[in-house]
Amino acid sequence: MNTIISLIRRYPQSSFWGIACTTFFVAAFQGFTGAWAFLIYGSFLGGALVTGIADGRSGLKLYLGRILRWRVGLVWYVIALALPLLLNGLALGLNFSLGAELPGSIQWPFIENVAIAFFWPGLLGIALAEEPGFRGFALPRLLDKGTAIRAALIVGALHTLWHLPLLVQMLLEGYFIGVLTKGLIIVSASIFFTWLFNNTGGSVLIAMLLHASEDLLAGDGSALTLGLLQTGFSPIDLVRQDILEAAVFVAMAVLVVLFAGRELGRDTSSPALARAAA
Repeated sequence: MNTIISLIRRYPQSSFWGIACTTFFVAAFQGFTGAWAFLIYGSFLGGALVTGIADGRSGLKLYLGRILRWRVGLVWYVIALALPLLLNGLALGLNFSLGAELPGSIQWPFIENVAIAFFWPGLLGIALAEEPGFRGFALPRLLDKGTAIRAALIVGALHTLWHLPLLVQMLLEGYFIGVLTKGLIIVSASIFFTWLFNNTGGSVLIAMLLHASEDLLAGDGSALTLGLLQTGFSPIDLVRQDILEAAVFVAMAVLVVLFAGRELGRDTSSPALARAAA
């Protein structure tokens, strides 16, 4: 036991990603059914475990405190909630302009069902399971070792690897372009997450809102907003939609870097922000 604790303290980043990937891979192998589905929280709990061992009680308090950090300014709430609508809406509009056909009949969900889906499984399910670990644990430690854009790209690449079971499923289904577009979207989105993190004093709550909003709007074609529209797309239109979404996300990531610089809005001379991202 002492050996394991010593390894975690020596290699906290590797320990976290090992726990995060292992728990998610097992959950995916079991089909996310029954009690196995709880393992999707492995990233959140793994971050808490490694933080507690490596940084003690004060580190754990900071880790959990980021989830509740809500006093960040209204503009960042608007960006977190509206950016996915802008990007997915733009990709959808481009797809229609290139010949995609709007489904003839759509049974739109009630607004209360959309709200419920945003909070569950969106905010309190998927977003809570992922963001405290990825943005609350992994990102701050990488920010401490280099530029913000470097940290964002590393987290994005590892987050893509975390999705390996889903990517393998795409490959088995012969959807090779989906693997590429998924990876580009995740890595590009990591730029947005890091930019928001740096400008909100390390708020994981804002990251969770961005994540939940993106899942709600992009979805998988199952019953909600833009995802619902895609249920009526032809296979060609669906492929083009994925390509356009990836292109729009990459373009937006480039714009953020050009606008905010390689530190993505981080003021490295600010002691307060340095503590928030420690």
